[in-house]
Formats: sequence, C-alpha cells, structure tokens
Amino acid sequence: MAIKHYFIVNPTAGKGLKSNFVKETIIPACEKKGIEYEIYYTKAPGDGMDFVDKTAANGEPARFYACGGDGTLYEVVNGAYGHPNAQVAVVPLGSGNDWTRLFGDLDIYYDIEGQIDGTAIPIDCIKAGDEIAISQASMGFDADACAVQGQMKKLPGVAGHLSYTFGGLYCMFTKVKNYYDIDVDGQKVEGPFVFAVGCNSRWYGSGIKVAPFAMPDDHELDFVLMKKKMPWILMFFVMMFDWQNNDDTHVHYKNCEYIRGKKMTIHDQKERNHYTNIDGECHKTNDLTIEVIPDGLTFVVPQKSTYFEDKKSGKLTNKITIDEKKYNFRRGLI
Repeated sequence: MAIKHYFIVNPTAGKGLKSNFVKETIIPACEKKGIEYEIYYTKAPGDGMDFVDKTAANGEPARFYACGGDGTLYEVVNGAYGHPNAQVAVVPLGSGNDWTRLFGDLDIYYDIEGQIDGTAIPIDCIKAGDEIAISQASMGFDADACAVQGQMKKLPGVAGHLSYTFGGLYCMFTKVKNYYDIDVDGQKVEGPFVFAVGCNSRWYGSGIKVAPFAMPDDHELDFVLMKKKMPWILMFFVMMFDWQNNDDTHVHYKNCEYIRGKKMTIHDQKERNHYTNIDGECHKTNDLTIEVIPDGLTFVVPQKSTYFEDKKSGKLTNKITIDEKKYNFRRGLI
C-alpha cells in the first residue's frame, strides 16, 4: 500500500513570514512526484496533534510533515506516537528548529522532493510525564527561561535565539538555585541545581549545544545537570557567555555532571511548582520523570542529509570525549 503524505501546517509559524511556502514549494513538489497528499492547516493549539492521532488510527501507512516551528513538531510527534504506521518528517518554518540541526542545514528540509524521497529510520523518544519528546526534557533555570521567552518575542527585533538569551537574562536574577532530589538510574545526584535536562539530541534553546555527545538512536539519554556551586557572577559568565558558544565548553566545569543513562527522576524539595520544558512546551510541576523509549518513532531523514555518511565516518558519534587539558583548566578555574 502506497504511503500518503500529510503536511501539517501552522499558518502562524515564523510570524507568518513563509506563508507562501505551501503554494510555491510544497504543492508543486507533490504534484511533480505524483504522490497522494493532503495539506492540513492547524486551527488552534492541540489541533495538529488531534488530526495526526485520528488520521493515523486507521492503520494505513502515513507520513506527517510538521510544517512550522518546535510547537508544530511537538504536536505531530505526540500525535504520531503509538502508531507504528506513522512516520514523522519536518519542514522547519519556525524560529527554533533545534531537532533538525543533527541532520543538516535548513536547505535540505526545504527540498520537498528530497523529503519525499527521504529515508525513514527508527529513533528513540523521551517520555516526560505524559508527554513525548524527541529532543529534550528539562526542569529548572532553562525551562523557566523557555517559559518567558515567548513574552520576549514581543519585543521589537527579538526572535529565535535572541529571545532565549533575553529570557535567560530575566531568569538569572531569581531562577538559579533549585533544591531538587535527583536520581539517575538508581543513583542519587547531590545538588543544589541550576537545572537538569535529559537529551535525545544535542541542541535546545534555539541553538545551544547542551548535550554535545547525544545521539537519537543509541537507546540512552544524555543527562546534563548544572549545579549551583559557584558565585553568581562566575555562573553568569558560564551560563550567558560560554553557554552560547555552541560547543562543549560547559561540560568541563566542576558544576556540570554529564551522565548517560535511561531514566532520571526530579522532585522539587520545596514544592515551588517549577516549569518543565518538553521540546519547547512548558508546564508547571513539582515532579518529573524523564526516560528513554527505544525506537519509539519513525523519522524521515531528508535525501540530501549527510547523517548516514557522518555516522559511518565517525564524525557523528555518541562517544563522550573530554579534552583533559581543557577539562583540568576549567575545573581549576570554576
């Protein structure tokens, strides 16, 4: 049975700047390839998830393209989860697009013919409470920053990564010391903490490389725990400068625990109802369990991606590599 292609379009993604992409790019590519397809415009939050879930429930082969930002991808992922006949693809029209970075630049996703001819592979998922994520789930400072970054986008000229930077600056004054009980695969980790995140891929916050060694198909998560073990001014340097470098600098500080495992539980001792960040969706809770779901979804890698070649050559690997010279310098500094 031939697969049907569904394009789930958020008409407000990227402030509507790419509103003609469907008419000028998606439809002509589908017509040229001669595939069976449908364009579905989401009408309200949660509508995309409901559409994907109900459509996939018939059991017929279906590929769902999340055409929008991180919120649209979250809805397609959660709608497709639990349906083995459903595949997930991405057409990044928003401002974050963190999941896409591992597989290549944005241009390969805008080649819709290449997407149609892409390769479907099993990927792991994250179960965080009752939600499903494919990039990350976290609690603490970074989740608080994510929760307020939406408000920051309302400021003139603020979008994408800049909105997270402004959100981080706002939270630096009140959201940097959290008393959590944290357990990773049965082992307790001592705090206090700035934040804790479980990662299935490497980036979050519109380009921050939080887990530089994570891979979405190794059946494990990379847990990054930033501890409050330094004066505020030094932590500011780490969080707001080194943190933006898009490399592995932060893992060399003594306040960072980088642990690979399968399950992390977080409990807020003070029960202050903290924000969580589940692939960009933010809610409040006192408890969060983050665990890997091996081969939980099928994802379509665009045809022009070098993902498979990079894995074969070793350019992309889950091996945790620490530069001892840099490590010892950073640990002695902070």
